[in-house]
Amino acid sequence: MTPPARPWFVGAWKRRSIMVPGGQPVEPCEAWWLQTGEVFVDVRVALPGMEHNGLPYSSTRVFAGRFEIVDGEARWHVVLDSDGLVPRTDRAAAAGLYIAPDDPLLMIEDAPGRFREEWVQHAAGDDVESVYAPNVLTVRIGDVSGVVISTGTAVVGRIWHPEGSIGIDA
Repeated sequence: MTPPARPWFVGAWKRRSIMVPGGQPVEPCEAWWLQTGEVFVDVRVALPGMEHNGLPYSSTRVFAGRFEIVDGEARWHVVLDSDGLVPRTDRAAAAGLYIAPDDPLLMIEDAPGRFREEWVQHAAGDDVESVYAPNVLTVRIGDVSGVVISTGTAVVGRIWHPEGSIGIDA
């Protein structure tokens, strides 16, 4: 029996750039997003000298939670966040999340009037594991793994990838 195909958005994604209206594409941090069909782990670490860049989703932080597409919306239900803003739901038009027509390894997250992110796939969704408990969420996609944990006093997280790791420790 052949297992069901995974959704196209499942994978380990590293952000290449973010752009706000009227701006140029830039990358002020190392940002990794591990997405399964049901959960996600997101770890972002600002590059030296770029900590206060004023761009959305571009500060040092970790967050994780559940994911779904409902009624034409992609919904990230954030349950763990180093910024402390939980629970909350980040929403985007499902049509604004898509694979670039000229590059099958590039996902675009387009939030018109707010930002546009470009994400490069580093591991496909054919080898996926995840664990979701009240204070921890971990995802492994191929050779990229990530975890976000609430220690009770802080939320910390890390991504491990073939070239190294990034994260926020307590």
